[in-house]
Formats: sequence, C-alpha cells, structure tokens
Amino acid sequence: MITPLRYDEGRVVKLQDATVSDTTITKNDLLDYASGYLQRATNATTEVRFMAMEDKTTAEAAHEDLLVLNLDGVECEADTNASVTVGNVGVARDLTDHATIDDTTDTDKVFFVTEMVGASTDKKVRGYFCVKYL
Repeated sequence: MITPLRYDEGRVVKLQDATVSDTTITKNDLLDYASGYLQRATNATTEVRFMAMEDKTTAEAAHEDLLVLNLDGVECEADTNASVTVGNVGVARDLTDHATIDDTTDTDKVFFVTEMVGASTDKKVRGYFCVKYL
C-alpha cells in the first residue's frame, strides 16, 4: 500500500468523468491515464500523478467522477515487493502494481526513494513520485 504522509488540503480534487469504463478503483490505488481516462496503475506505468481518495466502480461504457490526490511533491510511504537495502535510496524505481514499488527495477523511474523505513524485511520506503513535465 502507498500512504501519502503530508499534503495540503488543496491537493484533493474531484475530476469529472475521469474513470476508464468497466473498472473498479479502490481508495489509495495509484492511477495512470489510458486514452484520457484514469485507471489503476500497473507495472508498465511510466508516470503516476494521482491517487484515488475514494472507492469507485464504473460500469461498461460509462465514466465516473473521482476524488483524487495530486501526488506532485507529496511525500509517500510505500510497500515494496522485496526486502529493501540502502542501495534503493537515491534511486527512482518502477511499480510492481497499483499499490507496490518494485525495488529491483528502475526502467520507468516512477518513484524516487529518499529513505528506508524500519528493517529491510519491513519492505517499506519513503519518497516521491516522479512527475514528468512536458
């Protein structure tokens, strides 16, 4: 699970007709865009800008409003897919899925790790999502 630690109230917004059709999104899911609509992030995600702040089920051929947190500059604590080492600090890592950082892969550079949290076997890090500006 990814947990935002500190963020301003103004970062939570409701996006209109935002969800991809025929999907279920759960609060705290990381989101990416697919053809202009938000969906749960995957291991192929190259950029995460938003986190769901509510549960939402979208019917086939429909799009729903969604309350999201803009993650730009928000420190997050994240679960990883394996025990972490100090070698993860200062490195941008990929996602394993919509709720976990892959601490062994840095192809897409989605999450920048600033510190380990607890013992390496706790599988937790802190850091920031890397927003790529055009």
